[in-house]
Amino acid sequence: MTNFMSRNVVLFDGSSAQSSTFTTASVLVADFDNLTVSWQTDTTAASTYTIQGTNVDGFGAAIAEGDWSDVTAITAQGIFTIDPGVRWIRGLRNSNESVSISRLQLRT
Repeated sequence: MTNFMSRNVVLFDGSSAQSSTFTTASVLVADFDNLTVSWQTDTTAASTYTIQGTNVDGFGAAIAEGDWSDVTAITAQGIFTIDPGVRWIRGLRNSNESVSISRLQLRT
């Protein structure tokens, strides 16, 4: 039987300390075959949660803002699968959301 490597990453934890943070940290997802993101928000206003990806190295220097591309835009709460193929991903939320919870599950 094969042992699958799995990792869970909290992108936004919903804490008041993150209430003014709109971009998550970059997460290395290069070797994972299954990428799933969940998103919950307390706002009833229209909002979009954007997942961005890049294939730059990212280890020697910070990833430049212009190196990111939109992978998907999520407009409703739920659990979503992201096609693998990028090296790094990050999430961006709207400024009208004061509390947002997002988790990323990675699996090979």
